[in-house]
Amino acid sequence: MTTVINADQSRREQKKTVVRERIIARAIDLFSRRGIADVTVDQIAEAADVGKGTIYNYFETKEDIVVAFMVELERRVQAKLKTLTRSRQPLDAILAGFILHQFQMKQRYHQFVRILLGQMFLRTEEFLPYVAEMQKAIDPPLENLLRSLQQRGAIRSDVHLPELLKVFKTIQLGLTALWAIEGPSFRKTEPTVKLEMMLFCKGLGVAT
Repeated sequence: MTTVINADQSRREQKKTVVRERIIARAIDLFSRRGIADVTVDQIAEAADVGKGTIYNYFETKEDIVVAFMVELERRVQAKLKTLTRSRQPLDAILAGFILHQFQMKQRYHQFVRILLGQMFLRTEEFLPYVAEMQKAIDPPLENLLRSLQQRGAIRSDVHLPELLKVFKTIQLGLTALWAIEGPSFRKTEPTVKLEMMLFCKGLGVAT
């Protein structure tokens, strides 16, 4: 009897996961084509083939869908951090490699990222709580990478990691904006990332 109940619960959870993923996928497609502000929850529900109430069972607002998507995407990107912590490349190559890997993973969603950045700049106060939610997923793994690099001597021991993280993320945001504006084939982005990271690491007093 317990096995049957567990199997039923497992099927229900799988169904919920499928529905949630479909809602996110359809919403991101709509956002990419029309912009976040111009898409309604009704339109998302129609595209996902679910009732409007079902959307609210999973997400309080359409912006929460954006957060869920970006958090999942960042988690996939940051799986790369585990390999980077073991890399013996120069510091600038490690950090440039991380940023370029991030762009590669997001290339499929380039148009959406471009729209999201525009919305963040135009509706800064409104988007701040959602950005804060995204940072909860982004910051800890990235700070762990910087800490591991500092512990092995790639970053000076007197550098304050929380401040370093802020500076790195600021540069990363600027490079992401450049990547979003340039678009395919992103030929200018890669050399710019490498140059920025070389200068950034020299600022840390690290030989590259």
